[in-house]
Amino acid sequence: MNRVQLKGELFIPSQAAFLAVLVLDEKEDKFADRFSKMRNFLNERGVATLFLKGLLTQEEREIHANRSDINLLSDRLSEITKQIKNIDGANSLKISYIGSSAIAARMFRAAGSSDSPVESLILIGNGLQEYSGKFLNASVLNILGELDFTGRIVNRSVLSKIESSIKKVYFVPGSPSHFEDNTKWFMVSEAIQRWYLFPEKRSREFSEF
Repeated sequence: MNRVQLKGELFIPSQAAFLAVLVLDEKEDKFADRFSKMRNFLNERGVATLFLKGLLTQEEREIHANRSDINLLSDRLSEITKQIKNIDGANSLKISYIGSSAIAARMFRAAGSSDSPVESLILIGNGLQEYSGKFLNASVLNILGELDFTGRIVNRSVLSKIESSIKKVYFVPGSPSHFEDNTKWFMVSEAIQRWYLFPEKRSREFSEF
């Protein structure tokens, strides 16, 4: 990709309709195990996945400015998304991004371009980054802990400035801001599966902020 080689783990089950691009931040290695579990959960239920453990090479990660360069990171994600359409078995799939709210800016920008094929964004947790644009063709699902009251205020404020056909939230019952408990993380994965399984029911299945 533009002379830069990045690794990703792609799996496409038969009869898949969606391809979820799971994006980890360069500083989120501690979440890799949880996202691996989510990937396996979705694969077993017919959702294709591309797991990206960062959008920079190892050498690029050593430069601090690269890790906060939204233009660089979003352009990388856009280019990867375009290349997905050239992969046999993936060119007809609906594309979605999954990542933490803390790295939402790169996903917003990649999905916000006029030629973006991204169908939806799933943003997990609090600390939602601002979107520099205004309108998104993609639907948005934010997943928050039910007891994360500060996260509700911050994320609601960010999403209120974005025009999108669907903006929904799923509150993980009895959970604060983190989902380290396996049961809570299972609930996160289960909610995402429902988002993909019944796209026509999103307006009824998920809550307004």
